[in-house]
Amino acid sequence: MYEMKISRKRIGWEWRVSDLSGKVAAAGREISRSTARYKAAHALFQLLLKTISIRDRAELKRRQRR
Repeated sequence: MYEMKISRKRIGWEWRVSDLSGKVAAAGREISRSTARYKAAHALFQLLLKTISIRDRAELKRRQRR
């Protein structure tokens, strides 16, 4: 799974999406907090879609081998 973190920085807001081990999968910096939340949520959604897509392809390959 992944987690989102948003933190206040000197100028603006920093966001990052990381896996549970702490490895950063996506990150960025925005002026407003709402934009940072949107970008982090968008990145998280894209990562989840990619993960599901990879899992579905693996399942499809297993079924084709049978």
